[in-house]
Amino acid sequence: MFDYSDKVKEYFFKPRNAGVLEDANAVGEAGSLARGDALKLMLRINPLSEMIEEARFLSHGGGSMIACSSALTELVRGKSVDEASRLTSADIAEFLDGLPPEKMHCSESGEKALAAAIAAFRGETPVAPERRPAEPALVQIAVPPKPRRAPPPAAAAMAARQNGAAPGMTLRELIAKNNPLAAVEEEETGPVEPVSEDDASVISKIITEMRPIFQRDKGDIELLEIKGRQVFVRLSGTCASCLMASQTLAGVQKRIMETIGRPFLLIPSTARA
Repeated sequence: MFDYSDKVKEYFFKPRNAGVLEDANAVGEAGSLARGDALKLMLRINPLSEMIEEARFLSHGGGSMIACSSALTELVRGKSVDEASRLTSADIAEFLDGLPPEKMHCSESGEKALAAAIAAFRGETPVAPERRPAEPALVQIAVPPKPRRAPPPAAAAMAARQNGAAPGMTLRELIAKNNPLAAVEEEETGPVEPVSEDDASVISKIITEMRPIFQRDKGDIELLEIKGRQVFVRLSGTCASCLMASQTLAGVQKRIMETIGRPFLLIPSTARA
């Protein structure tokens, strides 16, 4: 696993300004669902003063993407359009007390989404930001993976409380709590409607295509079975005990629902009774 700063963890577990901005007059997007990281930045800009009065985001991806998106909205609020246009990916990384080199693409997506939003406000064609070498002082070096050991019960309970877990909360409930952007459906009651072969094939294909996102952090995801609108998966490797995997898991669920056009609930095997 990567060595994330406390601020990255804070902005992932408690993201600022997440959600839709209904009266946005400047919207920019970056990344792609196929790659696994996507960001939609929404701004409300005063047309007379050109001051950014409000900023919100929708994001799909891992913990670093959520943290960078959240940090970006904090950085641009209250700034003029000209001031915001000078923000770079390095500024986002510095605000978060550094990012591992392997995760700098998340802050770069933030810079691109901001440039696209400003271009939309000005009626211009977005220009891809010039890639700048990250300043060593702003970037933390990823530490080699170490064998993971189960924390003592007291430490595990303390970590769960810090991440917003109430006593007795399941992993599925924690995923929903820490991910304000995922449309998590309640479990169905009554007879379970069998899933069609076409839907099962689509779900299996999506999970297979997104496995590299989990494997990138030394983890993995495997489809176990589908019952109605419930998709049971097994997380292994570092993802089995890492709360950062919850956001990516919600991203898989979001992609399934967007592709098929109906709600499905992705349930880790550890959340099964």
